[in-house]
Amino acid sequence: MISGESGAITMGMLYLLMTTEEGRAHAEMMGLGEDSVVMLFSTEGDTNPARYRRIVWEGEQAL
Repeated sequence: MISGESGAITMGMLYLLMTTEEGRAHAEMMGLGEDSVVMLFSTEGDTNPARYRRIVWEGEQAL
């Protein structure tokens, strides 16, 4: 699957909700728990295929 940068926010938020004390409190308010099934949506593709390839495949901006 190819996804642009904005696709990371839903996964990042889910990670925050499930792995931090403050996040878990919010997750509980929403009814999210260990047995929850979550579907994440990404509505942006790679808007610059050449740059996407350099970053993802070649590690151009590795930390």
